[in-house]
Amino acid sequence: MRNSNNHNNMKNKDEIDFETLNVTFEFGSFDKQGQWMTMDHGGRDYHLPSSSSTTTTTTTNSIFDQNDNEARIPVVFSPLAPSPVELSLIRDRMVYIKRDDLLRLRKSNVSGNKARKMLALNELPMEEFPDAIVSYGGPQSNAMVALAAIVNARNVELMGCDDDAKEQKGGGEDGDDDDDDEIQNNEYWLQDDFKLENDIEDDDDDDDDDHVRNGKVSGKEHKGNHVTLQSLFSTLAHKKRFVYYTKKLPRYLRNQPNGNLLRALSLGMELVELSNDEYKRMFGGENGGSVLAPEGMEPPVPYKSLWVPQGAACALAIPGAKLMAEEIVGFWSVRGNGMPLTVVLPGGTCASAMLLSREINKMLKEREESSKDGNGNGGGDDDDNDDGNDGDDHSNQLDIVVSVIPCIGDEAYAERQMKALDLTTGGNGKDDIPLIFKPWKNAFPRFGEPCPHVLKTFMDMKNNHGIFLDLLYGAAAWNTLLPYLTSQRDSPIKGRQVMYVHSGGLEGVSSQLTRYRHKGLIDSSHLQS
Repeated sequence: MRNSNNHNNMKNKDEIDFETLNVTFEFGSFDKQGQWMTMDHGGRDYHLPSSSSTTTTTTTNSIFDQNDNEARIPVVFSPLAPSPVELSLIRDRMVYIKRDDLLRLRKSNVSGNKARKMLALNELPMEEFPDAIVSYGGPQSNAMVALAAIVNARNVELMGCDDDAKEQKGGGEDGDDDDDDEIQNNEYWLQDDFKLENDIEDDDDDDDDDHVRNGKVSGKEHKGNHVTLQSLFSTLAHKKRFVYYTKKLPRYLRNQPNGNLLRALSLGMELVELSNDEYKRMFGGENGGSVLAPEGMEPPVPYKSLWVPQGAACALAIPGAKLMAEEIVGFWSVRGNGMPLTVVLPGGTCASAMLLSREINKMLKEREESSKDGNGNGGGDDDDNDDGNDGDDHSNQLDIVVSVIPCIGDEAYAERQMKALDLTTGGNGKDDIPLIFKPWKNAFPRFGEPCPHVLKTFMDMKNNHGIFLDLLYGAAAWNTLLPYLTSQRDSPIKGRQVMYVHSGGLEGVSSQLTRYRHKGLIDSSHLQS
């Protein structure tokens, strides 16, 4: 069942005036060096269009494969419409699935969890967009390729390419069967205007000891919009940059980049490899890396470089978290029938769960205070007033909590990360920390390591429930969640309704399955299904 409001919003996306939505952000604080920019949403309100604030899609017992689903439910563009919600029967328990995997950002087509975290950055006006963005993490990171796509989209804009041409190339509502379409849609500039060549061989002539991969642009005849050499050189002089630090690549990956690494390089990412010791010195710590750039790191463009910590775990993600909180609270106030709800998310840095929990708590508190104010202003006969109060209390008092399933580290590590993020983004480090799932048995699967149990969950969810997951976060999270669905063991979902936030990450599935094949856990036939 399609969401007609979502569909209409997508068709009219170019007609919406974003100023009326208060989608305005600004750069805030600087670090001690005074040369790095850090992102702050400026404390400004962020609102959905009222016509779509509570509109979602609900289906029952969804049985479909990934391709059928994407053909049936179109992608939605944030912040123009909320991600749809479906109702599925899993292990004899009804579970709401919030389809953030269908969420896209305008122009960059970044999807899923990263579309939430990077909404504010994606919507910055060109004049406020940094000249360089710097981040770090693993060589197959979803955040890495998302940042590369956003920066490349700005370079596309600088080239003056027409948005209509982009949509004709495949960007927009009618999703392609390929998992990677959100990135491929962003490559039309490279294909039509220039050929991007990646230096993927060992560069022994670099001035620095560390290997650097730079996206290089070489001219080719353009058959569409006319691009002069003068405009080309002007654009290259003002080209936005994305610099990414990671550990030294394995030889096979350096010689033959694949997956998210290949996509990010093709989008112009500049890759800097560090030794394990240097990487740990710069970005290590029991709580993960700092929200500030490492001491002594020089910005590529002084005063115009934005530092984004690993996974965008910083204030940059607040507007997207607030938007998701509005969608969930709006949906449950209409569909919840007074039942308690636990919202479950997979967690890497656990930033999404932390910020979502805080935003939902704020909204529920505001609803409660609004209800009290309304009751206090009531008048008339006591009996009549009591009846009115009961109805008002029922409509405003919601029981919604957020829970996270750690996919990196253990419960203690997840808690430390969330407390640190909460403290650095204005919280008190205790009141809004999400509930944390414990592993069903002794420990969570090791992150990124091919695991037969995770693969079994991946296949079960795909074949039996029509839910296509990634193997790093989604399948790993459901590997923990599934046994709790039918258990009376104490857990964040015991006696409560469950909403799972499908955070996407599907662009990395092919490379993840390849690792399982190399480990002998899957044969080639499964890679084609």
